[in-house]
Amino acid sequence: MIDTSPRALRTTVFCLATTVALGGCGSFPDHLDPDDALLHEAMQGTGSQRPPEDPASESPAADSRQPQTPTPPQRQLIRGNQQFVRQPAPAPAVKDEASGDIVFNFADQPIEAVINSVMGDLLHENYSIAQGVKGNVSFSTSKPVNKKQALSILETLLSWTDNAMIRQGQRYVILPANQAVAGKLVPEMSVSQPSSGLSARLFPLRYISATEMQKLLKPFARENAFLLVDPARNVLSLAGTPDELANYQDTIDTFDVDWLKGMSVGVFGLQRASVAELMPELQKMFGPDSGMPLAGMVRFLPIERTNSVVAISSQPQYLSEVGDWIHTIDEGGGNEPQMYVYDVRNMKATDLAKYLRQIYGTGAIKDDTPAKVAPGLRTATLSSLNTSGGTSGGLNNSGNNPPVSDDEDQAPAASENSESTEQGAAEGTTGKSLDAGTRITAQKSSNQLLVRTRPVQWKEIESAIKRLDNPPLQVQIETRILEVKLTGELDLGVQWYLGRLAGNSTSTTVANTPGSQGALGGGGAGLGADSLFYSFVSSNLQVALHALETNGRTQVLSAPSLVVMNNQPAQIQVGDNIPISQTTVNTGNADSTLSSVEYVQTGVILDVVPRINPGGLVYMDIQQQVSDAENQTTNSSDTPNNPRISTRSVSTQVAVQSGQTVLLGGLIKQDNAESVSAVPYLGKIPGLRWLFGNTSKSKDRTELIVLITPRVITSSGQARQVTDDYRQQMQLLRPAN
Repeated sequence: MIDTSPRALRTTVFCLATTVALGGCGSFPDHLDPDDALLHEAMQGTGSQRPPEDPASESPAADSRQPQTPTPPQRQLIRGNQQFVRQPAPAPAVKDEASGDIVFNFADQPIEAVINSVMGDLLHENYSIAQGVKGNVSFSTSKPVNKKQALSILETLLSWTDNAMIRQGQRYVILPANQAVAGKLVPEMSVSQPSSGLSARLFPLRYISATEMQKLLKPFARENAFLLVDPARNVLSLAGTPDELANYQDTIDTFDVDWLKGMSVGVFGLQRASVAELMPELQKMFGPDSGMPLAGMVRFLPIERTNSVVAISSQPQYLSEVGDWIHTIDEGGGNEPQMYVYDVRNMKATDLAKYLRQIYGTGAIKDDTPAKVAPGLRTATLSSLNTSGGTSGGLNNSGNNPPVSDDEDQAPAASENSESTEQGAAEGTTGKSLDAGTRITAQKSSNQLLVRTRPVQWKEIESAIKRLDNPPLQVQIETRILEVKLTGELDLGVQWYLGRLAGNSTSTTVANTPGSQGALGGGGAGLGADSLFYSFVSSNLQVALHALETNGRTQVLSAPSLVVMNNQPAQIQVGDNIPISQTTVNTGNADSTLSSVEYVQTGVILDVVPRINPGGLVYMDIQQQVSDAENQTTNSSDTPNNPRISTRSVSTQVAVQSGQTVLLGGLIKQDNAESVSAVPYLGKIPGLRWLFGNTSKSKDRTELIVLITPRVITSSGQARQVTDDYRQQMQLLRPAN
């Protein structure tokens, strides 16, 4: 049971707590659906939880993962001055009163006789004695007294016999004490005059409540001294002689101090336990019935609005120790589900929610992309296709071997991913999985993650969120696409030519053998046409490349450059969309036909997905395609005159250090041409064409090479440097005036 406190204290502490409260104020589907119930629960009664984060800052979100209830205040200690009573004023010097000549010596005398002797014979005052006044007194003085002292002595003797004397007009009335107040006394605010008899006085209180002051004053007052205790006006009304009322005033002044300034107050916010759970524990330790030496020294008030505990004590050092105990109990208790909101800063909250559901849920998200294999373990796909036929391509799939499909290529990876997911789910059920009450969803508009779980489980989820929500790295990818005519010393290919010029170079050849996982070996000119080589460009190879670009047989098709975020796809396309008419379909009627047009992208298309590891190594999934459209004529009017599209593409994975250049080559295309020259008319005579004509055949071989240089951008300063470099390059292209 919680200790009761004074009314003024409760009112003040309630205002303090109100100020603190206002200041604090199964399996999953394939796609991520927002949990509307969880969003509604999070938004009910929720105010601004924290100031907006600086988007330019790259530090992880801090203290943004609080339960979506009013934020509990942190530990706050308000130390009091420990002044709970007013120090008494120095007593005035006692003045020696003039000695009198009156001596009292009453030995068991009736009180009526004493009254007659003092009031009539000595003081000559008008007085009356009411019925019921009785009693005997014995009193004597050792020294003579004066008349003023004699009246005070009479009031004392009357109080001994439960009688009282009041002044009415010009006379005194002596009557029983229980009849002296009702209808005869009027409370006054001023100090009673001497020789006024029994009087009533109002005592307004400033800091302490009237009820508490009555408790403090009761041991020092007569039994019937309290006439009125008014908590509404916070006043006391007491009756007594002038000397008694003066004593009451001194006692009230001693205790009527700013008690709250003397008390020390601590506000302790709870993170895990609830106030209802914690209060019984605190009462067992510090309550009046605890049996501890500190029993009753600390009072506790629960603030359910902010899930906080207000502790009040006269000793400030007690609050520090109590705060440590509250923190210890809070760490080990209160495991009810709570709402937590995390401000996701560096990724999409929907993606983060999907990952967390997959990790901590009972099943995997099926629409996740399968895990990719390491570079070099996946078959490199090379192609050079002519959609309309007529010219053979050096990289066409020959024979009856079918091309390797993407599904077949990724099947092992998907299988491994499925097994690992099931294994992870099985392991999670033993000690890592969350209970069924854990719910995770995302708020797209504010990019916030909402998690309802138990505090103990939130620690693990929060740790995973911090690791995932890191500032993303960026990669600047510079690409040059060159087309080289294979004539003269280049007849054997670019790889052989560069190796001869550079002397030695680190190169690797990937043979596109159907069904293989990428055969790696030493490159050379003896390989077939259906092969791809890549080489890391050294300083010697840079010189060879420069010579290759300046020999007049090299054409730069494109030099795209782009900046892309880590593990995000990027595409650059330079070219045209070529219309291709589909086969005309006769619907059965003589005058009705149906035709359709499909647009095919041609030119240079570069797709890159970079992945950066902590050491600066950049893994790149590269898909490069270069296509040309050539017009062709047909003799049949029923056949659409579609252009012939020749395509050369690269699909591979490479690993390159930041700033290093990798060269991809081996995409060779061969165009066969046949020309006929003959004597007019005679060359058309059957059987004589070989006499009057000449037929010549030619081969035009070209090779496509791709130079890729990734550079990791790790800071905003490097990003600005990249922008400045682009700006300077654009200024160089500006025509001179």
